[in-house]
Amino acid sequence: MKINTIKVHYLLKLFIFLLLFFAVFRLLFVIYHHTKIPDSEHSETVLAFFYALPLDISTICACLVIPYILWSLQQFHKRRSIHFINLGFITFLITLITLLSIANIKMYGEWGTLLSSRAFYYLLYPSEIVHFISGWSLFLLLTGCVLIAYIAIKTYRRNITNFSYPIENKLLKISIIVITPFLLLLGFRGGFQMSPINESKSYYSTIPINNHIATNNIWYLVHSFIDANNTANPYEFMDKEEAQKIVTSLYTSVPSKKITPLVKTTRPNIVIIVLESWTADIIKALGGEQDVTPHFDELRKEGLLFTQMYSSGFRTDQGLVSILSGFPGQPNNSIINTPSKSEKLPSMITELVGQGYSSSFYYGGEIEFANMKSYLSNTQFQKIIDKKDFPSDELNSKWGAHDEFVLKKQLRDLSSEKAPFVSVVLTLSTHEPFEVTMNTPFNGGEEKDRFKKAAFYTDNCLFNYFNEAQKQAWYKNTLFILIADHGHYLPKDRDMNYPEGRRITNLVIGGALVDSLKGKTIDKIGNQNDWPLMLLSQLHLPTAKFNWSKNLLNPETKGFAYYSNENCLGWISPQKNYVYEFVSKTTNEQVKADSTAAPSSLDDAKAYLQTLYQTYLDY
Repeated sequence: MKINTIKVHYLLKLFIFLLLFFAVFRLLFVIYHHTKIPDSEHSETVLAFFYALPLDISTICACLVIPYILWSLQQFHKRRSIHFINLGFITFLITLITLLSIANIKMYGEWGTLLSSRAFYYLLYPSEIVHFISGWSLFLLLTGCVLIAYIAIKTYRRNITNFSYPIENKLLKISIIVITPFLLLLGFRGGFQMSPINESKSYYSTIPINNHIATNNIWYLVHSFIDANNTANPYEFMDKEEAQKIVTSLYTSVPSKKITPLVKTTRPNIVIIVLESWTADIIKALGGEQDVTPHFDELRKEGLLFTQMYSSGFRTDQGLVSILSGFPGQPNNSIINTPSKSEKLPSMITELVGQGYSSSFYYGGEIEFANMKSYLSNTQFQKIIDKKDFPSDELNSKWGAHDEFVLKKQLRDLSSEKAPFVSVVLTLSTHEPFEVTMNTPFNGGEEKDRFKKAAFYTDNCLFNYFNEAQKQAWYKNTLFILIADHGHYLPKDRDMNYPEGRRITNLVIGGALVDSLKGKTIDKIGNQNDWPLMLLSQLHLPTAKFNWSKNLLNPETKGFAYYSNENCLGWISPQKNYVYEFVSKTTNEQVKADSTAAPSSLDDAKAYLQTLYQTYLDY
């Protein structure tokens, strides 16, 4: 029996083609992010191409289901229509893999995680997506996608040509048609083992980025969609009662008469300025780079600086909920994206409005983005200002209105605002693509220089803002809280899995601040979500709803901070820092100098996340 093997092995050739296709994107990922890989670990990075095979094979087996069905039909009913349907599917598949893989390479630099379902929520706002990157970068990315997809499709059509040729030997034909589904299922689940394959199959290194290189980004993306809709708690580490007991103990503090008084009066005006991406790395007083925010360094001499404040999440929507509702970010979800849950959150704004405060929110961008408007409305902001409220000549940012115009408008409006008032400003100029019109000392073309340039610009806007605010009659009875929404990997190219990338800027200033606190610091470790309880308790208002807040002004309060993303769980305490990787189930520990501090354990972190996520599910 003579068999033409070229005709027999269409599916095998397609399998090899896709395997090489994924390897190409893996190589592009390594090249693009080579600066994130330690020089001493390059040889280990090469192993990612080997450890990637199981998930690559699983993904390819899923991709081959439709070609297999069409190929099987073609074996008995040779039709040009079937051929063109298959060609159309392969063309679509190549294009989709290209777009998602290029997007994954780009977004990994911004978020420090592989492309997940969370990113796809933002596709509901396509006009906002393009603001993440410059027009030139977007052009290069799209050009790269078109070029790679074109070459791949042309390669497929030139070298895998035997789809339409039926196998003449009937026994061989039937055998392949019968056996192939079992092989595809076996490859998809990763073998005969009891549990199907998962991301841990590709984890082999103590360097996180190596594991991310080895993880098939398409497989990871699909899995993240499944997890996002999972009603079971994926972060169960222990018995629920034990987890709750640990969390309760973390928030239990001895009542103290030594709580630091923050404000001079019980009904001050409150202004919260949420600073986009203001990592501690741009603040000289926090050990950051010199001269990026010189005016802030002067302002902090008149204010109270929190030196160990951390963001629980890594996106603005998570930061807003943490600051205003005291609810920490979740690894694979953002509660603001589900109005049926976010509307049940407590809010310091709601509490203040209930005490007669007028409320307003200012943002130069599109307020509907990331479901912010729904959340803000539910938290009883009486006035919400966004880009549509600014004249066209002030919409000079890709996002909308730059910080100078937003801050000026809020300042003008506050002069006629009914007191007491609470007003929140969300800045945007330090968001990607970091394009500002002001001349600064940072004029380099590299991303870190553009980030510092944008921060320098916002710093100058704050300087002008406070110069004018101090002239207002209401200033002397106003407390300003400046706090970042999240950290950033720039300008020091931080790994966002580790605490250094999560430390943020937090300064309290204003005429209502107790004079003795000016120029002082609070060094206790905390999260953004500590602010609702901390502020409301100063105003002698109820705080029982804010279960995830602690009072950093109470010397008896335990200092700790939590953070997470799709990759890991982080825990910061005076004694130790922990980074627990979800897939590999490995822990990186950092022992700190303060060995006299109360002991902390990884169980604290696990119990915290388990209970937090269950709370999220129960809302």
